[in-house]
Amino acid sequence: MGLKKYLALIALASGVASTANADGIIYFGAGSAETASTTVNGDTPMSLGYLALRDEGAFFGFDIGFEGTVLDSTYSQNNKPNQASSFNVVFGTNISTHEKHRFDVGAIAGIKESAKDCPSSYLGYACYADTEPDVEYTANFGALITYSYDKLTIGLRATGESTQLILGAKF
Repeated sequence: MGLKKYLALIALASGVASTANADGIIYFGAGSAETASTTVNGDTPMSLGYLALRDEGAFFGFDIGFEGTVLDSTYSQNNKPNQASSFNVVFGTNISTHEKHRFDVGAIAGIKESAKDCPSSYLGYACYADTEPDVEYTANFGALITYSYDKLTIGLRATGESTQLILGAKF
């Protein structure tokens, strides 16, 4: 089982375990793309995440980002810039809570794909003999700020790879 599947299972388990005593937010983020070049991916950065909120004190969550550049050498490519995936945890605290609205800030920490490489396949597979590519990861850090009113959440998600406006639903 690959790293992505383990991270997804951990994130799902932590999200389910945390919902017993907490409100949750599911959010989607999008930002502006960089200008594409021979070493930079030009796709629109996006993210999808979940936050387990508490009325007071710390909260936590996770998100999956599609941001930045991974140099891809699969499918007989040679360091082609593609959009990278990042897998992150979010830890934060509530700054202000009132009857129908709240303001939260958090830190983002995780990993991001930086390179994919493998021997070329002659049969159209990503890698020779349909093996998994070697993937290198780098650290990914950032911050998250959200404002929630009733069931609607808006905010800003910023990492070293992208800045995104987020829109979410509180449940």
